[in-house]
Amino acid sequence: MKEQLINETEFGFRQVDESARGPKVTSRRPVGLLSDEQVTRLSARSDIIPTAYVLNHYGLIVILGWFVWTTFPSYWCLLAMLGQAVVIGFLFSPLHECAHGSAFKSRWINESILWVTALAYVVPPYFFRYFHLGHHRYTQVPGKDPSLVLPEPATIRQYVWYCAGLWFWWRNVSWIIRHAFGKVDPASKTYVPHKRIHLMVMEARVMIIVYCTLFGFAISADAGLALIICWLLPRLIGEPIQRILRVAEHVGCSETSDILSNTRTTLSARWVHLLAWQMPYHAEHHLFPNFPFYRLPKTHQLVAKHVIVEPNGYVTGQIKIVRWLRQNTKNKKDFRFNTPVL
Repeated sequence: MKEQLINETEFGFRQVDESARGPKVTSRRPVGLLSDEQVTRLSARSDIIPTAYVLNHYGLIVILGWFVWTTFPSYWCLLAMLGQAVVIGFLFSPLHECAHGSAFKSRWINESILWVTALAYVVPPYFFRYFHLGHHRYTQVPGKDPSLVLPEPATIRQYVWYCAGLWFWWRNVSWIIRHAFGKVDPASKTYVPHKRIHLMVMEARVMIIVYCTLFGFAISADAGLALIICWLLPRLIGEPIQRILRVAEHVGCSETSDILSNTRTTLSARWVHLLAWQMPYHAEHHLFPNFPFYRLPKTHQLVAKHVIVEPNGYVTGQIKIVRWLRQNTKNKKDFRFNTPVL
C-alpha cells in the first residue's frame, strides 16, 4: 500500500506559531483511506460544538467541587472527590485538543481555553504543544518519540511506576520552576524550536505568578482548604487515571513509524468518549491530526477496518496489556526506566 508523508500543517500547531521549525516530519499514512471530499468535510471546524464540550466539562467540575465542599468531611465527600478526580484528570483532553489548535474554529477561543486548562491541569501550554508535536512527528519511534510510553521490553513494575504519576509531578513541576529562572532543560531542544525557547521561560513565569496570586487570594479569603480539597487533591488523585489511558493508546503496539500498527483505538462507554473529548479514537487522531475531535467518531466509521481497535473498553484493554507485561517481567529483572514528562 502506498504511503504519503503527513504534512506538518496537519498537526494544527503552525496556525498559532508560523515561525516554528522543527525536525522533518517522519509520520506517514496509507494513501486513499479517505477521499478528498471526505477529508475536506471532516476537517471543517466549529465553535459551537467544542464550546458545548467546554461548558459541560467545566460545569461538571463546578458542580462536583460544590458537592465536595458541602459534604466535607463525610463519606459522601470522598465519593464526590473521586468523581472530581476523574473529571479534572480528563482536562488532559481539552488541553490536548487546544494544543493541536484544531478544537475551535476561532483561534482566540482555542488559545484562551488552552491557557485556562493548562493552568487547571498544571501543565505549561506551549511546552506541551511542542512536546506533543514531537510525539506526532515520531510516534513510537524509539529514541525520537519524546512521549514513548513503556518502551519494549516493559515490565509490570515499570507499568505501576508510570501509572502512579509520581515522576510526572516531580519532573513537570521542577521544570516549570527552572524554566521560570531561565534554565530551560537541554532535552527541550529536541522538540522546541530555538527561536521559541523564550516562550518556555515566559509561560513558566506567568504560571507561577497566577498560582501565587490564586493561593494568596485563597489564604486571605480563608478558602485555602476549599482550594485543596476541591482542586489540588482531586488533581493528584486523577493523574493515575490519565496514566492508564495513556498506556492504552500505544503500549503493546509496534514501535515503528507505521501509524496503522503503532496506535490503538479503544471503544468505550459513551460517557467516557464524551469526557475524553473523543480521544479513545486515538488511531484515527494520529492518522488525521488536523481533524477536530468531534469528527473522529465519523472518521472511525470510515477507517475502522484499517486500524488496531480494542472493542471491549479500557478495563479489558488494560488486562490484555498487563498480561503482556507480565510475560515481559519474566524475562527482565532490572529496572531502568525514565518516565516521559507528559
